[in-house]
Amino acid sequence: MNFYRPLLVLSLSTALFACSLPYTERAYNERAAVAAVAANTSQPAAGLQLKIIHINDTHSQFDESPAKVVGSDGKPLYTFIGGHPRLLTEARRLRESATAAGLPSLFLHGGDAFKGSAYFELFEQKINIDILNRMQLDAMALGNHEFDIGLAKLADFASNINFPLLAANVDKRAEPQLAGVANLKPYQIFVLENNRWLSEAQWQAQSAAQNKAAPVRLAIFGLALEDMRAMVPDTGALVFEAEVAAAQRTVDYLQQQGINHIVALTHLGNQRDLRLAAAVNGIDIIVGGHSHSLLGDFRHWYLGLQGPYAQQVQNPDGSGLTCVVQAGQYAQAVGALTVSFDSQGQITDCRGENTLLASRELYRSALRQADSQVNGDTLAQKLAYLQSLPNTRITEEDAALRQVINEVYLPAVKQAYGEQISSTERAIPHVRLPGTSGSDQHGSELAGHIADAMYSWLNTEQVQAVVAGPVDFSLIGAGNIRSHLEAGAIYEGHIRLEVLPFDAPLSVLTVTGADVLALLEETIAATLPEGAHAGKFPYSSHLRYTASERLDGSLQLSEVAILRDGQWQALQPEQQYRLATTNYLANGNDGWQRLQKVQQHSTDRQDIILLNGQPKAFAVKRVLANTDTKGQQAFVVEYAKESLPCGSAGVDCKTAAQAVIDYLQANPTIWQQPRPATVTLWRN
Repeated sequence: MNFYRPLLVLSLSTALFACSLPYTERAYNERAAVAAVAANTSQPAAGLQLKIIHINDTHSQFDESPAKVVGSDGKPLYTFIGGHPRLLTEARRLRESATAAGLPSLFLHGGDAFKGSAYFELFEQKINIDILNRMQLDAMALGNHEFDIGLAKLADFASNINFPLLAANVDKRAEPQLAGVANLKPYQIFVLENNRWLSEAQWQAQSAAQNKAAPVRLAIFGLALEDMRAMVPDTGALVFEAEVAAAQRTVDYLQQQGINHIVALTHLGNQRDLRLAAAVNGIDIIVGGHSHSLLGDFRHWYLGLQGPYAQQVQNPDGSGLTCVVQAGQYAQAVGALTVSFDSQGQITDCRGENTLLASRELYRSALRQADSQVNGDTLAQKLAYLQSLPNTRITEEDAALRQVINEVYLPAVKQAYGEQISSTERAIPHVRLPGTSGSDQHGSELAGHIADAMYSWLNTEQVQAVVAGPVDFSLIGAGNIRSHLEAGAIYEGHIRLEVLPFDAPLSVLTVTGADVLALLEETIAATLPEGAHAGKFPYSSHLRYTASERLDGSLQLSEVAILRDGQWQALQPEQQYRLATTNYLANGNDGWQRLQKVQQHSTDRQDIILLNGQPKAFAVKRVLANTDTKGQQAFVVEYAKESLPCGSAGVDCKTAAQAVIDYLQANPTIWQQPRPATVTLWRN
């Protein structure tokens, strides 16, 4: 918690954006081609017009997030953005303005409401049920983080929310904990009644509904990640169908029912959304999530220039168009899309924008002390300037929702933050992909410090007594880190509840230099395409590398070296090294499959937890890749003796977080010392 802001702000970084890449020539050319097709086509009579309000990847960010914006004098101003009370205010405003304009509206969530704040760590699915039920959503996609606390709690969430949780490519019939959850469904059909969307069941329940004229119907279907089993540890007996095949099958079925207005609510990432639109006929709109893509130009917020909002993609039939949108992350922005159809149900126009929801409080200092707050006439002038910025709206919090958060949940959260362990006079940023969200070619400063902390902690005398062998270097995936550090006091809770909230034991295993090179190449290359999910990007300590993107989009690795005895030595492909990472990545999850392959038959890996405050190592025998009936893999760890007892009394599996806490306490001036870069990424 940022204690310089009492009763508010348990926030994640405004800088941690999964990195949809800037516009490319290809994207511009494709959009121009689609526009040309539309311009040269005679337009049938006008049909339905509607407004879609959307959010995604809120990650339990119920409070506002610290942010900075370019002031009228070119100097940064510091403020706060977003939070669920602001989302609610803006969603209501957009609904009311749509109604006044004669447009029916839908409010959609692109998935990943779970994980990412102290609120979630303490209240899990229960707080999301409470707060999201107050948001008046119409539907939500099933995200990968909805699986983070197990199927029983996912079932509780889905059963108690007042809107459907959608995933058309998830077969739940064989999974007993979810098979009977009616509210987890493939799609939802809506009927237009008096300029409002009712669920088909609501419409049919109305008196004399069957005697009314044929209604305008719209369907929303969900899509979850087809490779979910390789990303999350607990999917039970769920089966995940390929995204494109499931989408086309669902669209065909819905069209056979006479429905010709179809929305895909996805949690796939912007890159996969664009690919889906180009591969499937009949989807009118894709409302997405997962890649945290704040589509549009937000350079004035130090958040970069990402892909175009409401990009139109031509379907494989050569005539249909799909409009693709996504709205960033952490409850900071709301997307608003206006869509027009002709009388045959074909899109004739889609346009809109993402809008960051800003506070009225402005500060001249990143510390946001009272003496740096802007007041009086100067405040009025700067607020007028702020309101004039594109993609920006000064928005008041919904008072009733703020009161619920402050009175019901905030007291326990404040208590959970524990002792102060450090402080910083500047924000310590985290970005997933170097070169995005205002970062340079070295990317996340915070990720480097976290990797240093992992290396340092594992090589302490106390831990070495159970690990039995020094660690050569450490790696961490960008997506393991869920927040940056804001300027000010740093408490234990900032690390354990925000930055590294996962139960993530540290793992140590032996790999060859060739394995390391393959891992780096595979994970980095996968983050480079436009709109790609960048959570797998590797940051390092005591290993440095330079990655360069070639003109054809391929990757070249160079200057890969290990730091030993104060000297950088070239990584040798045939030599063996001791690698440290989190056990989630060591298992091969999130695109780190190379590590699973290394351990397919045997491994010397050890997973380290704290038992009653003392380190304890658990030996791993091997890591298997189990393939289901749809060809999707799940990675299963076989321990030599006993499995990890995470969740048991006296057990702390957050050793990655504890390593950072211990490191900060031992190095109180770490933020004042420049950290030599270990990661360099050059884009073409």
